[in-house]
Amino acid sequence: MQSKTKIYIDKDSLEIIAQDSTISDNYYKNIIEIFRRHGDLYLDVTEEELDSIREPKDLNDPGDIYTFIEGKNISWPLSAIDNFEAIHEKEKQPDINGNIVYILNKKEEVKLLREEYGVLAIYIDDLTDDIFYYYFEPDLDKDYVLGNATNGWQCILKEEISFLPPINSIVVSDSNLLTNNKKSSATGENHFCGLENLKDLLSMLLPKDINVSFYILIICPPTSKLEEGKTNKIVKRWIAEIKSLRNYKIVVEFLITTKAVHSRDLYTNNYQIHLDKGFYVFEPWTKRVHKEGVSHNNVKLFTYLYSPFKRGKSDLNSALVDLNLISKMYDAYLRNTGVSRIIDLIDDPVKSCDLCQNRILF
Repeated sequence: MQSKTKIYIDKDSLEIIAQDSTISDNYYKNIIEIFRRHGDLYLDVTEEELDSIREPKDLNDPGDIYTFIEGKNISWPLSAIDNFEAIHEKEKQPDINGNIVYILNKKEEVKLLREEYGVLAIYIDDLTDDIFYYYFEPDLDKDYVLGNATNGWQCILKEEISFLPPINSIVVSDSNLLTNNKKSSATGENHFCGLENLKDLLSMLLPKDINVSFYILIICPPTSKLEEGKTNKIVKRWIAEIKSLRNYKIVVEFLITTKAVHSRDLYTNNYQIHLDKGFYVFEPWTKRVHKEGVSHNNVKLFTYLYSPFKRGKSDLNSALVDLNLISKMYDAYLRNTGVSRIIDLIDDPVKSCDLCQNRILF
């Protein structure tokens, strides 16, 4: 599991950044900090070409790549020519797994990577120092207007969706997904509030279209209130509803494990949603903000690179601590050595080669 963001950048774009960084010490300071502390750079050059770049051409030119890399204390890029070539080869697939960024000087490549693969790709002319910044903490202290289908997640995210980077995979962890079932006093209908909230949220977050399978892994413990057969029935119905949200293939797996899962988060390959009290944020029958006494369920959405100068552990590393634990639980299931069981509705069994493509965990 990667510990830093993989940043694939073509040589032309890196030269532009190197030149632009000479404008002032504050120009691209966030980008440079990300390159220095939070990213591993990969260039579209061969090993031989990379060796030639390591030889300074003009020490008096602060915009030279060699001077930029050495002067800014950035780790030297690695050669990744095969990956760049795979962008245009139908028989191959470029790297799209995990927290990855492409910075390119060709608009058509940027469009392809974003729309077909759900990867964050940036055209060099659109690169700004705050392009990786996204932080949103909605105010849930007030009730939204009742009885309107545009309330709930639709209400708080409708203006934010366009700012979120592309995604191709999601992992969800919430220990209460199978426990917070309640009846509506108005209709008497039973609601699994966390699952219904999660469905509404996913209907907002899932890309309209994508040309690879979209992977969703949900993890939570079982509950003594539900026998195994009823749990399976509820979860399978929920999975079928998620898969019907889009026309492309969505692989949904629901991992039920007795291991403690303390985080209440939704992780994607590019950003995280943290919920203080779990996914029961809105009442499904009114869309009103759910309250427990005087306490509110705070929600935060943020990209892993939103605060590059933050001291201590990076947001990506914090997420990877939880994801590493979840990954171990999943591996135990695959090896049939743990106490976990999995519920899925996969049309075709997931092959081992599929597990390394765009699943955030693998």
